Amino acid sequence: MPDGIVDSAECKGSEIMKTRVITGVVSAVLFLAVLLSPWTALLTALVSVICGVAVYEVLNVCGLMKYRAPATAAILFSVIAPWFSRMNGGFVFLSCLIYVLALAVLWFLQRQTFSVAKTITLCFTSAFVSLSLSCISYLRTASRVRDSDGLFYVFLALLIAWMADTGAYFVGTFFGKHKLCPRLSPKKTVEGLIGGIAISILICLLAGLIYESAVVSGEARVAYGEIFVLALIGAPLSVVGDLFASLIKRRHGVKDYGKIFPGHGGVMDRFDSLLFVLPVVYWVVSGFPLVYHL
Repeated sequence: MPDGIVDSAECKGSEIMKTRVITGVVSAVLFLAVLLSPWTALLTALVSVICGVAVYEVLNVCGLMKYRAPATAAILFSVIAPWFSRMNGGFVFLSCLIYVLALAVLWFLQRQTFSVAKTITLCFTSAFVSLSLSCISYLRTASRVRDSDGLFYVFLALLIAWMADTGAYFVGTFFGKHKLCPRLSPKKTVEGLIGGIAISILICLLAGLIYESAVVSGEARVAYGEIFVLALIGAPLSVVGDLFASLIKRRHGVKDYGKIFPGHGGVMDRFDSLLFVLPVVYWVVSGFPLVYHL
C-alpha cells in the first residue's frame, strides 16, 4: 500500500480516536455532575431523556417510526418509566395497563398495515429498553438508610458494564486470538471476555473498598462476596446486551443507532451493555443490600 494512503488512513484513525475521547470525557463529566447532584429528580429527568432517545433510535432502526401513533405511545411510555420509582404501585400498574391497551386499540385501527408481530416487537422493545435503563433512576433512590448508598449502587452497575467492556477491548487487542461471536461483533474475543470479567470484578471490589473506607467508615460494611458474585454474573451480561443491540443493527444493516455522540454513535450504542446489567443489579440490591449498616 502506498505511503500516502497509509498516512491518510492513520490520520483519519487518529482523528476518530480523538473525537471519541473528547466526546467520552465531556459526556462522562456531564453525567457525573447530574449523578452527584443532591437533586435526584435531575437524574431521573436525564434518564427519562435517555430512555426516550434510546427507544426512538431502536424503533427508527427497526423501521417502526413510520407508524406514528403507536411509536409515539411507545416513546411516551419510555419517558414516563424512569419516574415509576417515585409513584405508588397502583399508578405504575395503571400506566402500564393504559400503554398496553393503547397499543391494542392502535393495532385494531391500523391492523391493515400494523401487524400483530410489529405490535409485539414495538411493545417489547420499548418496555424492555426503557425499564432496563430506568433502573439507573431506581437504583439512585433504592436505599432508605443512606443516600450515598444509592450512588454507590449506580456506580457499581456502571462499573460492571463499562469496565468489562474496557477490559475486554484492551485484553482482546493484545491477547485476543479466538473470536467470540464474529458474525455480530468481529472484534470480540474469548480472551477479551475473560479479561473483561476479571477487570470488572477487581474494579468493583476496589470501588467497594473505597466506599467502605472513605465514605461509610465505621458506619457500614460492604458485602464483598456479593459484589464479587454480582460482577462475575454482570460482566458477561454486559456482553450479552452489547450483542443483543448488535444483532438488531446487523439485521437492519446499520452501523450505529444514531449520531448524538460524535465518534460513538447513538444513545443505544453507549448504553447497550447496561441493558441486562442494570435490572440484575437492581433486583439483587432490592433483596440483598450490598451495604450493611452497623
